[in-house]
Amino acid sequence: MSKENRDDRYTGQLLKGVRVIELSTYLAAPTAGRVLSEWGAEVIKVETLKGDVYRGHGPTMQMPITPFANPNFDMHNSGKSFTGLNLRSEKGMECLHRLLATADVFVTNNRLQALRQMHLTWEELHEKYPRLIYAHVLGYGDEGPLANKPGFDFTAFWARSGLMRDIAPKDGPPVNGIVGAGDLVVSMGILAGVCAALYKRQATGIGDKISTSLLQMATWINMSTLSSVHFGRQLPRSRSDPNQAANNCYECRDGEWLWVGCLDYNLFPKLVTIVLERPDYLEDPRCVPRTSYLQHADELTAEFDVIFKTRDREEWVQRLIKADIAHEKIQHFKDIETDPQVLANNYLFEHEYPDGTKAVFCPPPVHFDSINHWKYDIRPAGPVGADNNRCLREVGYSEEEILQMRASGDIV
Repeated sequence: MSKENRDDRYTGQLLKGVRVIELSTYLAAPTAGRVLSEWGAEVIKVETLKGDVYRGHGPTMQMPITPFANPNFDMHNSGKSFTGLNLRSEKGMECLHRLLATADVFVTNNRLQALRQMHLTWEELHEKYPRLIYAHVLGYGDEGPLANKPGFDFTAFWARSGLMRDIAPKDGPPVNGIVGAGDLVVSMGILAGVCAALYKRQATGIGDKISTSLLQMATWINMSTLSSVHFGRQLPRSRSDPNQAANNCYECRDGEWLWVGCLDYNLFPKLVTIVLERPDYLEDPRCVPRTSYLQHADELTAEFDVIFKTRDREEWVQRLIKADIAHEKIQHFKDIETDPQVLANNYLFEHEYPDGTKAVFCPPPVHFDSINHWKYDIRPAGPVGADNNRCLREVGYSEEEILQMRASGDIV
């Protein structure tokens, strides 16, 4: 479809009519809620009277919080309705159950012990609301000795899984994890599960339980490496000890770094002749046959290090393009905001708040032809309980009852 016709497409109607009740904090489950909302679902976020603690985490990311702007929170909570309920009170819990009775999906990242205390386990809710889809996010899974251990991205995803230690260079300290990377991967797993469960319910009329954890997702994304370790691969490693010399990063004369992705040995002749201008490697017994080439990856890497420092990165890029060999400039995060390929696909956009605060956001990482992804924008989160009156009226509470519950501390 041409750019000219993109405005003819509707935005965010894929899950129209689906109601989601989200009882969660921080990142993984809330991000799933944000994308469900972007795709057309009505998402009602249930918070405590004080609200999701992540509302106040902007300064830890060097991001502002103003009366109009809270970009760090909005990244994961845009587009939702917000209720504030006291789930320790009988009336507050009654409000939640009235909402659940109208819901298609319940998303939570509360730990099992808390859910048991609140009588919000899968078994209890499935008995009351058999059509309800129950999506549960945990740090370590719902079985085993760590089932009730608190888990965050840095702990359960990065540290426990081996990522933090074994992707670091050999003999160096563990890497600093990327904030929220594991959480956002988990959010996509929850999204996939919810959509599959909605499809199943259409046929059966019965809801299902979906569960995933930070540790589970880290294990999943590491599956190739875990299999390699099973067969003897030693980690961590350094870049001087790669799988193959032509699939590695190299520093260029101008101090910039380049990744050369010549994984296919059949392309090795093009690399050494067209790019490196070293046809002698084709006669080198360390390079031919492939078994010898793999055995001498460390020696060849040391030699390639010297060669790549003889030219600036852009010169190497042009040669690699000519040879049609996969490669990429190794960029900084700060480069992404102006990356022409990112901007051409609207993978990142700028939003300006009413007070002039400007922040960048990402649309959901899946594009549908039926949705004009150029129309995505942030719908900033309201304060705790911003939608209490409307949401509670919709499930049968009168204005008088709402006022009385607010006075009693049952709701915000």
